Amino acid sequence: MTRVSAELVGFDALRSNGGAVRIRTVQPTDHLALQALNVASSDRSIYLRFFTNSRHAAEVYLAVLQRPASRDHHGLVAEVDGEIVGCAAFERCDSDSADIGLLVADAYQHEGIGTLLIEYLASIARHQGLSRFVADVLIQNGPMARALGDLGFGCRSSTEAGVATFVLDLAPTGAVLAAVDARDRIAEQASLRALLAPASVAVIGAGSRARSVGRQVLANILAGGYQGQLWVVNPKHRQVLGVRSYPGPSALPSAPDLAVIAVPAPAVIEAVTACGHRGARALLILSAGFGETGAAGRVEQDRLLRVARSFGMRVVGPNCLGLLNTDPAVSLNATFAPLRLTPGGLALISQSGALGIAVLRAVAECGSGVAQFVSVGNKIDVSSNDLLVSWEADPRIAVIALYLESFGNPAKFARIARRVAQRKPIVAIKAGRSEAGRRAGQSHTAAAAASDVVVDALFTQAGVLRVETMPQLIDTVRLLADLPLLAGPRVAIVGNSGGPGILAADTASAAGLQVIRLSDELRAELALEVPAAASTQNPVDLGAGAQPAQVQRAVEALIRSSELDAVLGVFTETLIAERDEIIAALGRAAQAGDTPLVVAQVGGESATLRLEPAGRPVPLFAFPEPAAAALGQAWRYARIRANPPQPPVRPAGLEVAATRAIVSELAERAEQHGVICAEGYDADSLDAANFDADDYDAGAAGWLPAADAARLLVGYGIEICPQRVVESVDEALVAAHELGFPVALKLADATVHKSEVGGVRTGLRTSRELRLAVSQLRRRQSGPLLVQPMVGAGTELILGGLQDPQFGPVLMVGAGGIFADLLGERAFRLAPLAEPDARAMIAQLRFGRLLDGYRGRPPVSRAALAELLVRFSYLIEDLPELAEIDLNPVICRAEQFLVVDAKIRLAAAALRPEQAVRTLREPAGNH
Repeated sequence: MTRVSAELVGFDALRSNGGAVRIRTVQPTDHLALQALNVASSDRSIYLRFFTNSRHAAEVYLAVLQRPASRDHHGLVAEVDGEIVGCAAFERCDSDSADIGLLVADAYQHEGIGTLLIEYLASIARHQGLSRFVADVLIQNGPMARALGDLGFGCRSSTEAGVATFVLDLAPTGAVLAAVDARDRIAEQASLRALLAPASVAVIGAGSRARSVGRQVLANILAGGYQGQLWVVNPKHRQVLGVRSYPGPSALPSAPDLAVIAVPAPAVIEAVTACGHRGARALLILSAGFGETGAAGRVEQDRLLRVARSFGMRVVGPNCLGLLNTDPAVSLNATFAPLRLTPGGLALISQSGALGIAVLRAVAECGSGVAQFVSVGNKIDVSSNDLLVSWEADPRIAVIALYLESFGNPAKFARIARRVAQRKPIVAIKAGRSEAGRRAGQSHTAAAAASDVVVDALFTQAGVLRVETMPQLIDTVRLLADLPLLAGPRVAIVGNSGGPGILAADTASAAGLQVIRLSDELRAELALEVPAAASTQNPVDLGAGAQPAQVQRAVEALIRSSELDAVLGVFTETLIAERDEIIAALGRAAQAGDTPLVVAQVGGESATLRLEPAGRPVPLFAFPEPAAAALGQAWRYARIRANPPQPPVRPAGLEVAATRAIVSELAERAEQHGVICAEGYDADSLDAANFDADDYDAGAAGWLPAADAARLLVGYGIEICPQRVVESVDEALVAAHELGFPVALKLADATVHKSEVGGVRTGLRTSRELRLAVSQLRRRQSGPLLVQPMVGAGTELILGGLQDPQFGPVLMVGAGGIFADLLGERAFRLAPLAEPDARAMIAQLRFGRLLDGYRGRPPVSRAALAELLVRFSYLIEDLPELAEIDLNPVICRAEQFLVVDAKIRLAAAALRPEQAVRTLREPAGNH
């Protein structure tokens, strides 16, 4: 996972034309190369950059540029093929602002290099505490002015004496991320053309051995009718399978768009280097023996990527099965699996080659077609994020399917997937489940947030349809490829036997569909068409004796009805009516209107009925349950399309700077007492030698004292119940009189679940009751106690947050108080949270009915609760040092939300991937 920091060494990114560029910190050894950039720049470029035709100003700037990086200065250069083609720097002008300068070689202008340099400079500046860039631009320098405006930063400008001064707000807002993603989309699509639709292919390693990988790939390319130029590289042969063979990449007639590498692992890097020198643009590395073999293999894999990066080549693999593209203009099957596919609308990404092939075969057997398939293997470069971007605008692709084992940049995946899902459905299987017990935390949130739960949250926010099994994946993608968007959830189930129809109705209801009551008029029409029907209620049972013509007329009546959004036919073959005749009748009925028809031919085969020349296809299933479940997924996707994503909006009144200062103060105090270390809190360090409870009462594993936890919440507008931390009976009595009886008394130790150990006493109305409660709790545990006024009745919720090592900040809402563990009903999302996502979290909870005044409880404003969730999401987003948070219970009444108990664990913040900077995946050693 690539992260950009103030100590930037070097990262690769994509220019707008798809070519690679390396962005790195300027070095003293760059002096001659920078002078060459200066000399090669035209007089107009020098004038626009330095406001003078004098080259001396440029020489002075180069000297400034090469000063060592510091809080007040940072210089970057851009390299293409080892040549410096651009440079940029910022110079601090006050505590918050810095001036920026930029120069790009004439031959490389309009390729997005200047924009990339500013993206990286902005990231570094934010790390150094800067919040604004100031840029002076001559008014005749229109391209530079437009580029600054297009960055997405909040921008204001003023003009004086022919010079426009731009002030850029460097906050990485939603607008900034949207602008970054738009530039990324252009560059990614350009960079992957050579991979997915190459004009020429060279197979490195195809030989005479019949079952070798290279020969099989070559055979598949030939059998698939590849439309481009095809070569073989093998020094032992003059031709292989009738294709001209060359002794090495350097001997090829021209640089190939795509090099398919199928040589033993020890020879791969040499082959990659040779392809780079020849000018290949993309690599498909089928060879195994790299990261999947262990530590030594990972070292070689990182070396392999560094070599490919040095030549600007994109890489799929290694250890992959290949890729294919059925576009008639390409017709490339660069896999080594026996496949015979027809063109269609499915695009598939798979980290498992074997699983990918199995899915493709099953889809083909069902009569559906495939557009593209990429087996990403070890995924050292091209990933699901890249391919989603590339496939977003491809008109041939109707549905995207993913088999994932890991995420590279989950936040970026979520942004891309949400955007793509508004145009075409994404269906995913995520393998690899882990137990929540692996977490070291002690909060309810950490205990509940297994990685699979967080994956569910990610997919939900991203608009991805998650399925659990391969059959579900196949059922869902082929139905989505063939059906139009459902207009609603109302479904009629019609068949010739009762039992299968009931099973279909049960599954449909569980999948979120509505098996509605049909109107009397529609039921009468059905009875007229099939007088012997066993039932015209929904499910409709036409009876075992229903003839094909009757079935057709009955289904046509349902399809024409405005009462329905989909029709599910469930038919069993009988001696009276043959299956083929019934299916043909259903196919004709499907053309009667716009309402989609799905059919389960019980005990038959999964297939797709296609009527020529332009009839609507009818998906056929072998059993009613998978048909109903797939139809439910289609309705889920229709809801995704009907609710376009909204970017998170930061609420007003968040005291970010002040709260950050509190976190820094607490972290410094904890570190002084040996509680915090580079990896977080170390419970073993909490001993008498280095921990003074009088100065810092964090308890075990770095949990904050109650007073400090309250300080953090208040800064984000989260109201906490008044409280006093006391050490003695006398202090408790004083606190109770200040707060007002009745009061609650509880252990102040944040490391325990207080109610479970008898650490809470409530409803204390007199000094005598309070004294007795103090005595009782002292017998259970020493340490400070917490006195709070009793809070009136309300609905109890729990709000939780944690910093997931892979997915970043995660938040939870669920039933609170004693019900937090008893009911275990919770909803999770990733931060920061948009208001519609907050509302969806609340709606997800069945427990949420209590918010609406269930059985006399005071009602709670869902809008106000959604705002609280958004605020809370920004708390854990803005403060990555907050490792775990439990606010439990939160007493909810109308628009008031009062935190009664807060547990917060502080830990050293892990660096997060920079979202406002475009960068290609880096070898592990470059992070």
